[in-house]
Amino acid sequence: MKKNSFLPGLLLLFFGLYFLLQQLNIVLWEGMYSWSTLLAITGVALLLQAYKQNDYPNILPGFILLGIGLHFQLKDTVDAWPDHFAVFILIIGVGFILRSQKTKGGMFEGVLLCILASFFLFYDTFMEMLGVVETGVASLHTFWPVLLILIGAFFVFKKK
Repeated sequence: MKKNSFLPGLLLLFFGLYFLLQQLNIVLWEGMYSWSTLLAITGVALLLQAYKQNDYPNILPGFILLGIGLHFQLKDTVDAWPDHFAVFILIIGVGFILRSQKTKGGMFEGVLLCILASFFLFYDTFMEMLGVVETGVASLHTFWPVLLILIGAFFVFKKK
């Protein structure tokens, strides 16, 4: 028997609340009425759907939408929030890890993405610690897209 999804109802409820607050000119935080808030709302609805109705594949897209929405909300308001492309890689990696807790698949990919994101986020600190081998690692930082291509090709073409 097919389960009834309450995702459409959640989306209508959350978007209705969002637009009602907008119509009543109620501002809970600066920048509340932007596209990033709509992404976060959609992410929260997907996560609620995933955990409430055991629809675990929705954990990854839900966390990605929530994470990207929060990133764009926080990058301009929180001074310590990093405005770096590696934040997106980290969000996707954490999403894989969260999904793997329920589906038993994707933990390795999630950890690998988190390590890669950490490398890019803390690149300057790594360079200070490495000192002498800085030039070799600096070339890695220059050609990081090639590294992503190689890792992606490995996952696409590896035998199961």
